[in-house]
Amino acid sequence: MDDARQPIRCHWLRDEDGLEILIPMCCGAAIGGPAECTRNVPESRIEAAERGRAEAEAHVLRLMDERDRRLHEQAGIWRRNKRLRQRIEDLETLLAAKTS
Repeated sequence: MDDARQPIRCHWLRDEDGLEILIPMCCGAAIGGPAECTRNVPESRIEAAERGRAEAEAHVLRLMDERDRRLHEQAGIWRRNKRLRQRIEDLETLLAAKTS
């Protein structure tokens, strides 16, 4: 009966200061920490929050790179359109001079 109440895998315990402490129930976690747990201990809330922050930061950096790439592409299109408008004006002027 007591075995049923015992945790069957490693788990985290939060102390009064808010720190999370791994309680290892397998040799892997006892020796190598949560990354080496053979019973698939879930990451602590602190680790999950840190991983989420890092993923969000990476996503923001990817979005910024995409924005910069598109702005560079847009600037090239604007320059090309400006040259084409100038060329059209030059050709219209030349055509007007020839017809008059």
